[in-house]
Amino acid sequence: MDLWFIIKERFAFLSIFLIIILLSVFLLVAIRKNRTNIPKSLTVSVTIISIIFIIVSLTAMIFIISFGYNS
Repeated sequence: MDLWFIIKERFAFLSIFLIIILLSVFLLVAIRKNRTNIPKSLTVSVTIISIIFIIVSLTAMIFIISFGYNS
């Protein structure tokens, strides 16, 4: 199948996870810029949570593209 057609067909589902990825990356950049003002434990926990969100979202996007509804 044409990958571009699949992405256009499932854009609504993919855009949700794309927004989550962009917000997580934005949060990672913001937390890295203000490392000196924030406690180290909060920095580490926010970094870990953001990375987990990115990994889960990428996995969900791959799952949607690969095994989504094909009618």
